[in-house]
Amino acid sequence: MARPRFEKVPQERRQSIIEAAAREFGQHGYEQASLNRILEAAELSKGSAYYYFDDKADVFFTVVMAARAALTAGATTEIEALTARDFWKRARSEYVRQMLIFRRHRWIMDAGRAAWTLPEHLRQEGPLAELFKLGRARLLRFIVHGRKLGVVRDDLPDELALSLTLAVDRAFDTWLLKHLDTLDDEGIRKHAELLVDTLRRLYAPA
Repeated sequence: MARPRFEKVPQERRQSIIEAAAREFGQHGYEQASLNRILEAAELSKGSAYYYFDDKADVFFTVVMAARAALTAGATTEIEALTARDFWKRARSEYVRQMLIFRRHRWIMDAGRAAWTLPEHLRQEGPLAELFKLGRARLLRFIVHGRKLGVVRDDLPDELALSLTLAVDRAFDTWLLKHLDTLDDEGIRKHAELLVDTLRRLYAPA
C-alpha cells in the first residue's frame, strides 16, 4: 500500500494520481500497464513516485483501496439484517447504487476491470490477496445468510456457488464496459436489476 506520506498529499492531487493510475490499469490490464505512463499522466516524477509507492503493485493496491472506499461509502445493506422478504430487493438496490457510481466515476470501473487481469500470484499472496479474500468472504456470507432465510438454494458447495456468482458478475461487467457510454442512468439501473435477477434465478431453491 502507499506509504503514510501519500496521505499528506492534498486530496485533490492525491485523487488525480489515483485516477491516472486507474485509467492506465483499466486500459492495459495490470501486467501491461506502464508505471512510466502513469507518472506522465499524473505529472509525477519517478523520485516523487518512489517517495510514495514501492512499486506498481503498490500503486494498484492504492487504486483498489480508493475504489473500494468510494463504493462502500453510503452502503446501507448489512447482510445479517436482511430478511426473506427484502433479501433480493435490498441486493438489487445495492447493485444499482454501485453501478451508478461506476457510471459517474469511470476510474472506479477502470479499477474493477483491471482487477480481473491481476496475475494469480498477486491474488494468492500479499495485501491484494487479502482484499480478494475479504471480498469472497463477504459474498459467501451473503450466500449463507440467504440459505438460512430459505431464499438461496442449499445444494451447491460453497466454492462452486462463489465461482458461479463471480462468473456472472464478470460477464455483466464485461458487457457493461463495452456499452457504458451508450447507457443513461435508467439503462444502468436496468442492467443492475437484470444482474441481480439472474443471480436470484440461479440460486432459486428447488
